[in-house]
Amino acid sequence: MDSSQLLPYGGALLGLFLLLWVLDKFTGGIVEELGKRSLDRLVRRPRQGGLFGRRALRSYAAAVRHAFGTHTMGFRKDDAPVTVEEVYVPVRYESEGRGAELEQLLATRTRTIVVGEPGAGKSMLLKHLMLGWAREPRRDRRVPVLADLHQFGDLTLLDLLTRSLSGGRHPVTAEQVREALGGGRLRVYFDGLDEVGRDHQPALLAELRELARDHPDCPMVVTCRESVYQGELAAEFGAPVKVVELDDAALRVLLRHLVGAGERADRLRGALHANHAVLELARSPMLLTMISYLFLEGVFGERAERLPRSRSEFYELAVSYLLRRDAARGLGGATRFDAPVKLAVLRRLALHLMSSGDGRTIGHRDLLALVRAEAGDFNLDPGQAGALVDEIVDRSRLLIRLASDEGVYAFRHLSLQEYLAAVELSKGGQELARRYRAAPAAWHEVVRIWCAVTSDDCTWLLRDLYADAGSHVLVLRCLAEATRVESAFADVAIDAFLVEVRLRAPLPDPAVKALGALAAIDTPRGNRAFTELLSLTSDDPGNQTAYLALAASGRPGALSAIVAAAQDSAAAREALSSMGDLAVPELRRVGTDWAIDELGWIGTPAAAEALARLVTESRSVRAAWWLAARLNRDDVRAGFNAHRDPAPTSALSEPYRDDWSPRLRAVFEEVVQALGGAAAPGARPEGLPPIFPPVALAVVALDRSPGIGTVSQAPLTDQTKRAALMVLSQVRTKPPLSGRDEMQMALVALAEVTERHGEDQDVADAVQRLSTQLVLRMTMLPATRTVLRSVEWPTQAAILGRFPKGWGLDQWRLLADERPEPKALRWAYLASVVVLSLVIAGMGGYGLLSAMIGSRPLGPAFLPALTLVGTLVFIVGVFAVKTNLGFVLFLIGALGGAVGWFWFAVLTMTGSLGYNAGGGLMAVLTVLPFVLRSIYAHRRRRWANPFREVLAQCAPRLLPRGSRAR
Repeated sequence: MDSSQLLPYGGALLGLFLLLWVLDKFTGGIVEELGKRSLDRLVRRPRQGGLFGRRALRSYAAAVRHAFGTHTMGFRKDDAPVTVEEVYVPVRYESEGRGAELEQLLATRTRTIVVGEPGAGKSMLLKHLMLGWAREPRRDRRVPVLADLHQFGDLTLLDLLTRSLSGGRHPVTAEQVREALGGGRLRVYFDGLDEVGRDHQPALLAELRELARDHPDCPMVVTCRESVYQGELAAEFGAPVKVVELDDAALRVLLRHLVGAGERADRLRGALHANHAVLELARSPMLLTMISYLFLEGVFGERAERLPRSRSEFYELAVSYLLRRDAARGLGGATRFDAPVKLAVLRRLALHLMSSGDGRTIGHRDLLALVRAEAGDFNLDPGQAGALVDEIVDRSRLLIRLASDEGVYAFRHLSLQEYLAAVELSKGGQELARRYRAAPAAWHEVVRIWCAVTSDDCTWLLRDLYADAGSHVLVLRCLAEATRVESAFADVAIDAFLVEVRLRAPLPDPAVKALGALAAIDTPRGNRAFTELLSLTSDDPGNQTAYLALAASGRPGALSAIVAAAQDSAAAREALSSMGDLAVPELRRVGTDWAIDELGWIGTPAAAEALARLVTESRSVRAAWWLAARLNRDDVRAGFNAHRDPAPTSALSEPYRDDWSPRLRAVFEEVVQALGGAAAPGARPEGLPPIFPPVALAVVALDRSPGIGTVSQAPLTDQTKRAALMVLSQVRTKPPLSGRDEMQMALVALAEVTERHGEDQDVADAVQRLSTQLVLRMTMLPATRTVLRSVEWPTQAAILGRFPKGWGLDQWRLLADERPEPKALRWAYLASVVVLSLVIAGMGGYGLLSAMIGSRPLGPAFLPALTLVGTLVFIVGVFAVKTNLGFVLFLIGALGGAVGWFWFAVLTMTGSLGYNAGGGLMAVLTVLPFVLRSIYAHRRRRWANPFREVLAQCAPRLLPRGSRAR
């Protein structure tokens, strides 16, 4: 064979080498990187194990989902546990006078003490955090572990962590846990500091301090009952964060989960708002669950018209029903013991628990011993103690087994224990006073309930408590519920607080609520307090404490007085928003900017409906802003979705035609139209929460400004440069050559980095800074820029990182029309490019070599030299492409070299196959990639929809139903 016949093949091999080299150069060393990763995987594969191995993490995540996926709240049909993620209501804490989500705060702090009342949702929050990690275990470099502190004593903290981490199929050792703590690889949650026995408290606190000091890189959270925590861990954990009670919006959400959406939930909610004493109980998730169960059982009547008027009456009715429930259901044969006997046992047990051990639990043997010791008083055979305990646990649900194999029992809720202890001491006031002096935090609520359940004069006890300044708030709370108190003493105690309010002395939040609870009662004592508060607001319009106490009372007269003053008083406005749904009608009637802001802060479905009316009737852009934020709430969208009446809609909301009612679609369109446009929308309200992602995406779709998405080339600040470099350092494959400056390259990289940044705070901060600067530098309408600055930063970064893909209404309308990726078409296109490259490289190289050695002159004599020079310039430009000169050389070289190589390929092909056959084949090979690319791009627009990609990354629950189904 003539060696010259091998030249085309040699040229093809040379072209393949050059092609791989260029691909490797322009994709950030992807070939080299893939090789390194493959080798690394082969080397590391035998070591895939240990605490953080892939299999171990998967196993542990599955164990977390199994252990924490459900939560036994009690008082549900058949005692069925609830699914945590279905009923979870975001736990909130007070921040600058407003409620803020505690989960977001915990993500930014390394040490946190969370305090709150029993049943406030602390344990549910920690379970929610564990489940959030288990959905995507590899997004967080730290592995979370939740330990129940009530097991401390026989086990150390290290033992508890080791046991919790060994829940999967890959048990871990204490030594592995020590190493993980030392390397900052754990995120530790300790639940229930208050549930540790008094004898073990000093040892526990010492271990917590040591753990916090020795492992500063491991975030830690400790939960505790507010009345128990006395700042013992302040040096290591800082000031505690207090969980606030359920506001109206959260209460509505939880009620919908517990009772179901519809009229029944609305009736119960209305009855609670009309009953201040029981509403105070219902703001605890645990007690709201109990109230909902009793309502569904018919205990409160069909319309909750028989809801008790006080806390003590509620507990009495609840306990009585649960002890007699089988008889009420016609199942009397299922019980052997009379309700009074079981009540007597529970009362004695409650008093015993309040003064022994950890104050909450009792072992099986101790419980049986307690019942047997009192059997004679109960007219009970000692041999029946076990059967009695089983019946109380299995039939009444007032007492539960915490760990059946260990025989540990506790009351379903601490409030029930405190109520029963107070009833047991109803004739033993002196004994109660003695116990309170010994442990004020533990007996605080018992004293309050005792004053309500006893028929004796409790003035002597309250007078004794009042001698201690630390008990003044407790006395005030007792006065709101006590059955019998001397008027003279009551007036003195109440006047002391009213004087403080008149002098604008700062009152703690419990004192304000206690004053409001007293003023809420329609009794001479309550009416006097209410009248005095009204007088104070009239005489001193800036008295914030007086307004807050009035708002806490929830009385209609309070609402009228606060609304009248709110126009000129910021203190009155803040108090008004704390009244929740009660204030909505008046705020809508006022309709000014401050009223709209308060509606926004209330944030319930009723407030959202009022905002929607203001958008429709008054074209209020401010109301549209708040609606855009509140549409993030599931309960708000559910409220609009409940309206099934026809409403005019357009193609703007067409992607959600199967998900949203016409009413919700109409509201969505009004908000988008109000916020999008040529001019920037009205001033964004201060402190506005992040807005609904689909609203921002729809506003982007409406933006048709020329050059949208291009980035200004103005010089970067040093901080922005550092952020861009940080983002680029996290990219697995460098962006394409078209984004040659750092800003453009970082823009393309944002989507990838944001999607997998996990919990790396440095990367998150860099992405946030960079996306903030990009919004200011990118070409878009002022309205679009303002809206994009109002979404959460991960969503903002995800949008900005996809701007090069193009946006528009056509793509937005295809949001729900998901098609599978045309992979075969993509591979055909890539194959055509490779074939054309190889043909040009092989045939062109052969023709160029032939022309250079003169064996087969092709074309003008200067063309070989021009082709070689162009190729060399191109190679030089590749290495210096980041500079302006290098980029110019790259373009000139690419143009000159490509023309030459293509020319020689065509001439070689036609010379070998003939003019018609060779020319036709080259034409087909040249045109085919462009045709396939055009078809692929057309099909890909339905598959790689940038709007869908953003939602899939940042808010998958908001994808249209059709898109989610696929």
